[in-house]
Amino acid sequence: MDKPPAAMEFSPGLTVIYGASDTGKSYVEEAVDYMLGASELKSVPEGDGYTRILLGLRVSDGRSLTLSRAIGGDTIEVFNHDLREVPSEPADETLKSKHNAKSKKNISRYLLTVLGIDGRRVLQNSGGKALPLNFRDLARLAVVNDTRMADQRSPVLGTRMPQNETREKSVFKLLLSGQEEPERPAAPSNLEKQFGKGKIAVIDHLIDETREKLTMEANQSQLRERLDRLQASLGEVTAAAIELAEVRTGLLRDRRGLEEIDLAAQQQAAEVQQLLARFALLKEQYESDLARLQMVGEAGTLLGYFQTGTCVFCGAEPQHQHPEHHVAESTQLAASVSAETRKTTDLLSDLLLMIEDLEEQAADIESARAARDEQLTLNAAELRALDQRMQPVDTDTTELLNVRSRVESELALHAQIQQLEDLKASLSTVAPALPAARPDGIPAADVADFERMIHATLEAWHVPGNNHVIYDPTTAELSVDGQPRKSRGRGMRSILHAAFAVSLARRNTARDLIHPGFVVLDTPVLTYRRPEDPEEERPELMTSDVVENFYQDLLENPLGQVIVIENPTPPTSIRGRAAVHAFSVDGSVRQGFFPPRDRQ
Repeated sequence: MDKPPAAMEFSPGLTVIYGASDTGKSYVEEAVDYMLGASELKSVPEGDGYTRILLGLRVSDGRSLTLSRAIGGDTIEVFNHDLREVPSEPADETLKSKHNAKSKKNISRYLLTVLGIDGRRVLQNSGGKALPLNFRDLARLAVVNDTRMADQRSPVLGTRMPQNETREKSVFKLLLSGQEEPERPAAPSNLEKQFGKGKIAVIDHLIDETREKLTMEANQSQLRERLDRLQASLGEVTAAAIELAEVRTGLLRDRRGLEEIDLAAQQQAAEVQQLLARFALLKEQYESDLARLQMVGEAGTLLGYFQTGTCVFCGAEPQHQHPEHHVAESTQLAASVSAETRKTTDLLSDLLLMIEDLEEQAADIESARAARDEQLTLNAAELRALDQRMQPVDTDTTELLNVRSRVESELALHAQIQQLEDLKASLSTVAPALPAARPDGIPAADVADFERMIHATLEAWHVPGNNHVIYDPTTAELSVDGQPRKSRGRGMRSILHAAFAVSLARRNTARDLIHPGFVVLDTPVLTYRRPEDPEEERPELMTSDVVENFYQDLLENPLGQVIVIENPTPPTSIRGRAAVHAFSVDGSVRQGFFPPRDRQ
């Protein structure tokens, strides 16, 4: 019967599908896996009546492909263009869904050819048998359902079957190093045997020389444990140094502030002293003017009473002077002198008040300067005491760094010895034996590079702890801060699995190593709980800080295509930057992956 399409558009970057349970979110992940060769697809009631799935792919050369598979079918049709409806035209290719190393007419060989890695070989068992790679080997590392996300088994061991461990470790070795397993060698000739003996002698000599360089009586496991302890101690010492440095920075900031205030006060004091000097001169001038005015008044009185002849006030001759002429003139002079004396006296009074105010300001400035001197002296004493406290911290840091350097050098020597031992083991001088079956023989440099990548991812997500990562190729176990992933809680196992998958994709795409170029993560952060309150009555789910930084990192440091399936609403900051599909939540456009039955 006719059914409206149930479609989902994926972003070439980040796609987030979230919402209520039982709305078809995980069905999207399962359908993607089914189209990549999974053997079966779980049926759901909402899918009744739907008969075919289409999956669009865009390969690295820019071509668009569409895969078409009937639900329950064992063949997959390939169309060499972007197809959005059930096809009516014949397919460009028809492939089997199950891998077959002897035929190219299956989806696994087709996708491996698209990736340019068809024919790469991996170990099948510990006996050294090597078989071609299967695309399902890659899909298990790229498409992670919610059960495997929190599983206690290593992310490398995806099938949960012990008989597959050798192959799964060998697949991961191929991805991490790019080194495929060699073909079974032919039996060596007598000349090759003699030549091999010479090689072995040289290798033995190199092994002995390398062992002589070892200075610590500890094996690799003990050295790694010691390195973990050193990292933890360095973290503590570094935290103490940072705390002391912050205190010292505060003291220096206070000192600079006091010195700036003192400089401004010195400038103000200089200005006050300049004004006092000027006002002192002006005071002397006023006092001199008053003395002169007094002298003029006294002289005018005397002149008016005792002189005859021409009037000293108006210049009139005696015959033109009226009686008591000098009395009027002397009275006029006295009035002028008195008025000028009052004016000058008022100015002097105002000046004295200003001088008094400036002297008070100068005294206040000097008092404040003395207080600041005491503060600066105290600040200098605190800085000296803090520097004395920082000396042993600096010494401890230097010693820890030196010891860590020695331990890392010892580990490098052990790795070199292991490589020489592996090379020696590959040189057969007795029988045409197979090379050592070592699916865990990943070069130490590649392991360390992958460990650093996971560490950087966990740090970017703000996962609590030092996030010191160790991957053990022998057990395929991932440990963080000295604790194996399998012993962690469900939430932390999920976070670490997500970091593993993201870091592998990011590392391999950046280094042009083998990877499908996408990851699908089902419930990577839902079950994580804050470590500081695991016993609370209603524990919170993933802290917003980790959730926010989880999505922020996927946006800012793209690894290719990422599809995240979660229940909670993602941060609003990703809106407009990622494709977000909400199922059955307030404001969502759709109720689930399948259209509502009333529309069907």
